[in-house]
Amino acid sequence: MEPISSIYFFFMLAAASIAILLFRYTLTLRRFLKSFIKLSKKVSNKEFHSRLQTSARGELGELSRNFNFMMETMENTIEEVEYKHLQLTSVLKSISHGILVIDIYGNVILINDEARKIIKSKTRGNEEGKNIKQVINVEAILKEIERYVGSKESENNNLTLEDETVYKIKIDPVYLQNSKNAIIGSIINIEDITEIVKLENMRKDFVANVSHELKTPLTSINGFVETLTMNENLDVDKRNRFLAIIKKESDRLKRLIEDILLLSSIENKNNLVTENILLYDVFKEVYEMINYIAKDKNINISYNFEDEKIVVEAYGDYIKQLFLNLIDNAVKYTPPGGEVTINQYTKYDEIVIEIIDNGIGIPKEDIDKIFQRFYRVDKARSRSVGGTGLGLAITKHIVNSLKGRICVESEFQKGSKFIVTLPKKIS
Repeated sequence: MEPISSIYFFFMLAAASIAILLFRYTLTLRRFLKSFIKLSKKVSNKEFHSRLQTSARGELGELSRNFNFMMETMENTIEEVEYKHLQLTSVLKSISHGILVIDIYGNVILINDEARKIIKSKTRGNEEGKNIKQVINVEAILKEIERYVGSKESENNNLTLEDETVYKIKIDPVYLQNSKNAIIGSIINIEDITEIVKLENMRKDFVANVSHELKTPLTSINGFVETLTMNENLDVDKRNRFLAIIKKESDRLKRLIEDILLLSSIENKNNLVTENILLYDVFKEVYEMINYIAKDKNINISYNFEDEKIVVEAYGDYIKQLFLNLIDNAVKYTPPGGEVTINQYTKYDEIVIEIIDNGIGIPKEDIDKIFQRFYRVDKARSRSVGGTGLGLAITKHIVNSLKGRICVESEFQKGSKFIVTLPKKIS
């Protein structure tokens, strides 16, 4: 009996030990599962820095170490991706052009703020993942982009909208890495080139106008020189008349070249140094120059300076040229017996200069154009009084260079008022 009792006791002891070990393992496994569930909730809430805190050994310990290493790797990868995304976003924001990246189906992958503004985004801030048809609110731009979705070739076109805004749209294909055939989308670069186009058109117009303006007096001079050369027996009166015309045209040519050079100098601000200039002293110098011409036409020039000691900071002879252009124009386009008045006063800490005449005035439709180069309201009259068509353009450039403003109030056949506003020099 004793051997049987010993065996029975041994089995009971072994069973109890196994039960205790199983119980302890179950508790350890339960604690592990609770920790794992708790951690999984944190990961679900994007708390990727969380780790399994457990003293488990063996396979559970190895699982914990492997899981923590996986979490650390994932956290580092996510941080790297987020940093690269931040870099990409910063680069996109810094680009002055509109950048739009789409896949081969026309769905938005990336977009910057400038592109949002240009396309007048329908879903501002929520474009990614949406089709361009749901995003782009400018029909002309949408059609231009749709033409080349999935194209394997780069496209570059200028697009002019109804409001005369001009966009340069460049579309480049995006290839799958290390592949020359698999297209995964397109990068669209949209640049507002309205000002560039305007400046280019102005340049073309300027060249054309200069060529025409130079050609006219040169043709006239050349024609009369040939006439004089081929006709040695011309009577003195006719010869003198021809020479007077040649002199007049050469003077006009000289004035034109001088005005072109002056305009170029003002635009480029070549070798300019500002200095303090007494406004009244410069005006009086111009007044003395023009007053005798005005008297010949029986035109009275009057003036009223609020402060004869007022000083402006300007470049060289800019103020003199400003007065000369505006007062000379007023006298030229005022009929005999007319009046020209110059007023100076201070308003809102700015210097205001008014040149008022009761001359032929400017038609309403021409007022917005008179500061354009070579624009003349009455071309025949302008040429007959010696105008080059650049005087008001030069005046506006001078005023702009002095950080001032110029505007005009005029009524046809009743007169004009040019108003120049300049910043007052701070003592």
